Amino acid sequence: MKRRLAITVMVVSLALSGCLAPRPETVARNWRPDGAGGKSLGQLLAVSPGLVGATWESFDGPGGEPVVRLAAEYNPAVAGRGCPAPGTGRRPAARTFLLLTLSVSPGGAVDFVSATGQAYTEGGAYAAFPLDIGVIAALVARTPPLPCAALNVPGYL
Repeated sequence: MKRRLAITVMVVSLALSGCLAPRPETVARNWRPDGAGGKSLGQLLAVSPGLVGATWESFDGPGGEPVVRLAAEYNPAVAGRGCPAPGTGRRPAARTFLLLTLSVSPGGAVDFVSATGQAYTEGGAYAAFPLDIGVIAALVARTPPLPCAALNVPGYL
């Protein structure tokens, strides 16, 4: 009986001290950008056209708040269906990424911080494209979040 009480006290203490709180990556993955009735960011990403894989990481932001970075790789051929051929001086990327940065408050609120598209050549050179919160709307709409221009690299690379 004493052992059970000790374990209960320890679990309650850990919960109250925040030690059992979900990691910031989990909070961001479970965030529902379309509201409580919508799908989570993780679910939206899983059905995003052309997604190859995703990596979630967290770190402390400038003010000490948790920041989550999502690096999602997209197959440029699949994500670019419906895009026009690259213009003069541009060529299709070999690899493309969406880098999404989110902040997570201590209360579990998630806020958009930034988004960037990266398009790589086969040799590893890349071009970066600043994006906006529209990438979240694209994920909710189940359309490719990277614009056509972010799926190409300059021909000189």
